[in-house]
Amino acid sequence: MKYAHKLEKVKNFKAVTGVTPEMFRKMLPYFEDAYYEYMAFHDMSGKRIVRARKHTIYKKHPLPTVADRLFFILYFMKTNSLQEVLADRFEMDQEQCCLFIHRLTDILKEALKEMDVLPAETMAQFRAKLDGMGGDKATHLLIHDASEREVPRPHNPETQADYYSGKKKRHTVKNAVICTVGALMLFISPTVCGSVHDKRIADTHYSFPYSCMLMQDSGHQGYSPDNARVVQPAKKPKGKDLTPEQRRENREISRKRIRVEHAIGGTKIMHVVRHECRLRANDYVGKIFHIAAGIHNLRMRG
Repeated sequence: MKYAHKLEKVKNFKAVTGVTPEMFRKMLPYFEDAYYEYMAFHDMSGKRIVRARKHTIYKKHPLPTVADRLFFILYFMKTNSLQEVLADRFEMDQEQCCLFIHRLTDILKEALKEMDVLPAETMAQFRAKLDGMGGDKATHLLIHDASEREVPRPHNPETQADYYSGKKKRHTVKNAVICTVGALMLFISPTVCGSVHDKRIADTHYSFPYSCMLMQDSGHQGYSPDNARVVQPAKKPKGKDLTPEQRRENREISRKRIRVEHAIGGTKIMHVVRHECRLRANDYVGKIFHIAAGIHNLRMRG
């Protein structure tokens, strides 16, 4: 299957890749640069090569162009297909399909990084994102929340307990996200086990370098970081009702806080983070949420 056959049908192209043809064309030059830069010093297994080489794609290859390879990795991330099914669709064997998934995922991440759409992964990167939005001279209205993703049940019984989520009743991993009211992802925490509480992730993995207004839900009850004025819906007192004014305030907070749910939903358009991800090698589960969020940010920027 070649990408050129799908470009003519906009709706179908978006359904199988998660991006429009216009977004695909924007991504392609960055992906092509990242592809040739990576392949100059690595082979397809990911092994580092001492001397730079000129990489050539053979015309009879199942993926004969860089554009076909971008289409391939977007197709996988959007559909989360079994490797056997994916290999059959693209006329290759399963082992070759697995190699392409891992290598092209890393290259796609580099391309999105060059496009400046990837969310921050460290506090230094997060500060840089806020500096680009005015730093300490701007009033930042931010929203944070956590997102869970299902993973296969680990074989080790002790590890099973770490990954079991009482909320989802499944084995999951979790990431905390910080976004703007425009649903633009600014920061994503490292991937942790599903049993870790939302507040613990916030206490451990991020802080706020500049003063901001931070909106959160009741899952972060008691979280009050430095430099942040926390805004949270009022909880109903035991045996009492909320006042009409408190209900109005809660509705207003919810209208703004729902944008983080929209951002997470936009990320999970890619089914590889929406459904159970079966790949375990190379910390694949840990890296794909950042990539899907980068694609969401690109979509938001138009």
